[in-house]
Amino acid sequence: MLKLSVAAGVPLIAITTRDTLNFPSVVEAHTAKTPTRIDPANTSQMAAFAKADSKQKLFWMVPNHRIEYDYVDLYKKMLDVGGSLIVANPKAVVEPMFNAGEVAVPQKLTIAFLKNIVSEEKRALDLARVLGGCTIKETAELVRLTMARDASLTPDGLMQTRRDVFQPGKGLAPIDTAQPYYGAPLPLQAWLEREKPFFLHSPDPRLMPRGLLFNGPPGTGKTSGAKWIAHQFGVPLFRVDVAGAKGRFVGDSETTLATNLSRVDQEEPCVALIDEVEKLFGHESHDSGTTAGMLSQMLWWLAEHKSRVLTVMTTNNDKILPKELYREGRIDEVMTFLGVPAGVERRGFVENVFMTFNPAKGWSKAQMQMAVSSVLKMAGEADHVPQARLTELAYRYLKVHNGLSS
Repeated sequence: MLKLSVAAGVPLIAITTRDTLNFPSVVEAHTAKTPTRIDPANTSQMAAFAKADSKQKLFWMVPNHRIEYDYVDLYKKMLDVGGSLIVANPKAVVEPMFNAGEVAVPQKLTIAFLKNIVSEEKRALDLARVLGGCTIKETAELVRLTMARDASLTPDGLMQTRRDVFQPGKGLAPIDTAQPYYGAPLPLQAWLEREKPFFLHSPDPRLMPRGLLFNGPPGTGKTSGAKWIAHQFGVPLFRVDVAGAKGRFVGDSETTLATNLSRVDQEEPCVALIDEVEKLFGHESHDSGTTAGMLSQMLWWLAEHKSRVLTVMTTNNDKILPKELYREGRIDEVMTFLGVPAGVERRGFVENVFMTFNPAKGWSKAQMQMAVSSVLKMAGEADHVPQARLTELAYRYLKVHNGLSS
């Protein structure tokens, strides 16, 4: 909206930004014009400004909130000289300002900044992917912190730093995507192989995957599936706790949820995990005006958001969810998680869990077969066994047989 309002010659434009330090560069990237900073409280500067030929210029200011500005007078002055004045972070958007909203940092600026550090464009692109929603100032700080800790700069390192400095809000928190082993179900593997290029690089938002609903019993790998997707995409994962956003007073819950969803939009590209949605939106729980309002807000966001955010919802029982929550256009696909099937796949899963421990990597073939067979015997003969149960049984085997000894 900033680009359009400047092109239209709107005299007084209100915006919000988290980085006034690099604001001129951001404005130039959006408008192809370099703004000149002015101080309306400086009478001599304003006198020169009033005489200036600013038809090809753009001005900006950061209000001092202890000063009362005559914005009507500023509007008239901008009309007289034929220019536009951007008011960054005003105390309130008042007449006659035009509200152009928050000004995001174009990714090309982030990539250009990173190229000055890593030189190679591919490395800069990989790093920029985990910095969606960050200002140039925030990017610089994350880079410095990461290099001070790791003595290197990698996407995983940047994501870890970003999680460490992220200030969780009520009902919103970052999640570590690292996990020792996850056996992604074959349908999920096929989905990711097909959709990954469109999520990361699609020039048309209509082709981007919007979300998935994971349905199945507890322990079958639904939440871990969201971690796996975010890790494979190389983007941050955020948990949107819708139930945790509920407040005591009328309107609090809807406001908190709106704030969290807006914040997730700003963190793009990322994955948003909404766990156990039936606890709030299931037919048995959906019994209040507040819940209905939050559901309406969630439905609107799922259908209308244009950000590069993949939503992963999980449920233990999709039968009690309102159908509109996971219809086409909001959620692309429903996947059922039943656990690890019997046979080669189950045996391979247990072996891979063991191989996450260094001592097990040195086992003989006979030792591994004995360990896997022992776990499978404890797991029983069910058609499907939850991943969590197989993992816990493997850990138990290691403890009993002192499997961590070298």
